[in-house]
Amino acid sequence: MSTKRSSSYTNAEDTHLCHIYLDVSQNPIIGIYQSKDMFWTRVKADYNNIPYFITELRNKRSLQCHMQTILTAMGKLRGCIRQIESLKPSGASEADIVSIC
Repeated sequence: MSTKRSSSYTNAEDTHLCHIYLDVSQNPIIGIYQSKDMFWTRVKADYNNIPYFITELRNKRSLQCHMQTILTAMGKLRGCIRQIESLKPSGASEADIVSIC
């Protein structure tokens, strides 16, 4: 059985996915009382619903894998920032710290 591989996500699609992920997970009415499957069903529906910049419709598995990649990269960035902050660079702004990463 051969499966077609999806094209890469654009920066706009990455941003859209992050917004949808946060919206669905932080929904005060159903956010914490939904199963994993229902969560990703909602993410998929919202992701594929509106934007004109989406190059192709994505399935749940693609969205899950791509969000995991984003979350892993975010964790590494957070760790880098914490490491630099622990050095207590004198007079360094947040922008200076992020630019070092």
